[in-house]
Amino acid sequence: MRSSLWSYALMAAGSCLAQGDLAGLLASQEDLSTLLELVSLVPGLADTLAAASNITIVAPTNAAFDAVPRNVPEGEAIEQKNDTIAIGALLANHVFKGVYPSDVITDVPTFAQTLLNSSYIIPRQPFSNFTGGQYNGLVKNGDSVCILSGEQTISTVTQADIKLGDGITIHKINTVLSFGPPLQLYTYRAGYVAMNGALEAADLGIDIGLTGADDKGLNVSDFTIFIPRNEAFYAIGSVLKTANKKTLREVLKYHVIPNNVIFSPSLGNVTVPSLQGDNLTFTVLPDGSAWVNNAKITFANSILYNGIAHEIDAVLSPGGFDRASLKPAAPASERIAFPSASAIAPSELPFTSIAFEGDQEAYTRTPTLLQTMIAVPTPTSGAATTGAATGTGSGQPTPTPTGQQQEFPGAGNGLFPVAAMALPVAIGAAAALL
Repeated sequence: MRSSLWSYALMAAGSCLAQGDLAGLLASQEDLSTLLELVSLVPGLADTLAAASNITIVAPTNAAFDAVPRNVPEGEAIEQKNDTIAIGALLANHVFKGVYPSDVITDVPTFAQTLLNSSYIIPRQPFSNFTGGQYNGLVKNGDSVCILSGEQTISTVTQADIKLGDGITIHKINTVLSFGPPLQLYTYRAGYVAMNGALEAADLGIDIGLTGADDKGLNVSDFTIFIPRNEAFYAIGSVLKTANKKTLREVLKYHVIPNNVIFSPSLGNVTVPSLQGDNLTFTVLPDGSAWVNNAKITFANSILYNGIAHEIDAVLSPGGFDRASLKPAAPASERIAFPSASAIAPSELPFTSIAFEGDQEAYTRTPTLLQTMIAVPTPTSGAATTGAATGTGSGQPTPTPTGQQQEFPGAGNGLFPVAAMALPVAIGAAAALL
């Protein structure tokens, strides 16, 4: 470890140096012995975290670690204790930048960044590629606090608000947080076979998680993508059957917003430029339903390894949209953006190649919590105003200071690498969105 960087971090921590003994705290909790063992595999990590200011650690119990499948990289690391990169990525994904006590978490989800960044890469996979750290969600579910992560994973806090000094809050959880999957793996596991096939056929040339280790493309990390349901593709099947690759590319790029991570609580009545170039028009109605052009967002906030995905009930057509023409009461079959299109049977869809076909995982989306992530209604005053939106969505900020910029020096094996990480200045606010 480079002493100059370590000294800088100690100065940055300021008055929070006396945070306490993280290793001692974990050792005092019988059900956190596996976490203590994993932390101890990273030299100096426990002391580094204990000296840090303004972090929230979500701590899986022993039973949570035992339940991780051993055929995934993090499971292999837990079992064999020999892949320090995977261990480091797993631990970093459980440390939020910012203090999130249970009493500030509400039924409107807050999406905040963790210490997991793009430096954690093994031959099998990168673990995250968001600027500033992987996103996970915090939300109240009845009387419980839950953490939302990749692969549609829900972890429930079983013991909240264990304090280590003033700057560190620890919550025990019953399920290990999952890494976000690449886009096309997500589309296959979630059953969006039409979108999966369309992405394969279009060959967009952008890095959104294509099949094969040698696939390269323009990096569009920090993106938001809208994924039409299979039925939405079937409804315009006649158009798809005659579309050339260039047209298909334009349509799919219109479903992507680059460099803008947008979660549903941060949506409003605004316009945002798409990767294709034309604007997308967002509308949030008083009932909390959110719309992009003429399509309703029907399943929101799926966390990927480098972006956020929202399911919609219609395919979007480039060219912009007049919000005044939106007919929210109309069924999806009457809100088709391609007026000349006619429906086809699923078997007639022209996309024959499917990425990740044969993968054994599948998402059920049965938990009610994942089905109710609606937007926050936009006030009627000024609701018709539109404008360009940039930034990163992070849910609803609560104006409580949580401190300053903090560095987490690298351990001897390169885990928790040296990088200036700007911690949020308000609980629940990793950055501003719209």
